[in-house]
Amino acid sequence: MKKLIVLSVMLMAIFSFATAQQQQRQMGTPEERAKRETDRLTELLKLTADQKAKIQAVELDLAKQMDAKRQKAQGDREAIRAVVQEIQKLREEKYKPVLTADQFKKYLEDREKRQKEREQRQGQGQRNN
Repeated sequence: MKKLIVLSVMLMAIFSFATAQQQQRQMGTPEERAKRETDRLTELLKLTADQKAKIQAVELDLAKQMDAKRQKAQGDREAIRAVVQEIQKLREEKYKPVLTADQFKKYLEDREKRQKEREQRQGQGQRNN
């Protein structure tokens, strides 16, 4: 019986580790995430070349900070949520001087829209479980 319990715990640990690695690969490196977000914002906000370079630098810095802080949080959902909120605040502070007033307004509207869509998807997932 003890062997069965130990085996079950080991399998769960292996599965958790494999899932975490797969999720990290899907998210990509900080450089990939920064490029993906910069490209998305360039299209959405019609960024100039100078703005694009500045946003790319901001995104890379924030992606690296996010990885480091998530690592420290070690899967604690509340701690990760706090990290995400902190990074979002920093993002807004750093975007504001780079973007025009209209671009910043459009960015905030897009962020709200994406947040609502994410909440809807999460709500549907919870109902399906």
